[in-house]
Amino acid sequence: MISSTANLSILLISDGRPGHFNLAEGIVAAVERVRPVDVRRLEVRRPVWMPGRVLSTLVNRSMAPERILASVFGVDRLSLGKPDLVISAGGNTLAANIAAARMTGAANIFYGSLRRHRAEDFSLVMTSYAAQADVPNRLMTLKPSKLDPDALGLSRSDSHETPRTLGLIIGGDSGTVRYGQADWAMLLDFVQAQHAIGTRWIVANAPRTPEAFSNQLAMLSELNDTPIANFIDVRTAGPGTLGALLAASDAVVCTADSSSMLSETVWMRRPVVAICPKLFRLPNNESIYRAWLAEMGWSRQMPICSLTPESLADALAEIVPLDVNPLDALATQLRERLPQL
Repeated sequence: MISSTANLSILLISDGRPGHFNLAEGIVAAVERVRPVDVRRLEVRRPVWMPGRVLSTLVNRSMAPERILASVFGVDRLSLGKPDLVISAGGNTLAANIAAARMTGAANIFYGSLRRHRAEDFSLVMTSYAAQADVPNRLMTLKPSKLDPDALGLSRSDSHETPRTLGLIIGGDSGTVRYGQADWAMLLDFVQAQHAIGTRWIVANAPRTPEAFSNQLAMLSELNDTPIANFIDVRTAGPGTLGALLAASDAVVCTADSSSMLSETVWMRRPVVAICPKLFRLPNNESIYRAWLAEMGWSRQMPICSLTPESLADALAEIVPLDVNPLDALATQLRERLPQL
């Protein structure tokens, strides 16, 4: 039994991928709204000689958890600490999460697809995909983030007013999403057209943004009559700098390649329009997730080739941003689903 007064001891297991780590950190941040926490972070890597299908079979057949942790991940018992709760995200953390919970008797939360593992091996399985949310111990949610809109002073933004300051978050090629020179040229034309009606831009790129386009943005930001009031260049600013853009923007335009960038903008209660290149296709689960975001009224999506100040205004007018702090909402859901918290 977890004491209701002592700090909750959390073991966060990471696969080293920033996107998965940030999802897990978002869950930790929500738990911390329920009660104080102490967090131990452990990074694991599934070795190439251990296929995921074989590993899931060993876990499902209840192979001794200490053997799984030691022989597959090189983790000993002392590395786990004495957790009350194990949290992880990403398929390569599944086996380590289950083994750590079995070895310590801790409750456990996993975010993502189960990949042949059993839902009953978790206290709670979180997902953002409706097709994966059909068993009792699953919770469908907006992709979690540790960012707190209240801490940044972000109240709900009114998307029906003409934005004076627009954020532009730019990614790049990803999976079946490909940007051509024509896409980037049309995007720059739109930036200039929006500036012509009085909008100032705060622009952020990403590590996968083409070098040539990042250079164009940097040069454009240095012109006397530049449309870019602030260019947050990841090459010099580093990752984790979107908070400043989101705090200063009335609304956001985001390239549609990144689910995490889109979700984080929704999470921060900014109206957001995702823009698609000509070569654009998403996996089915992700397409359904994007449709859910639109159905909830939190975002809209449109092709880059259709972008004009008028079409953007129409899209923003349809958006109704979140009216609650999503960290508080997730904390309430976790408290309801895990009474031991």
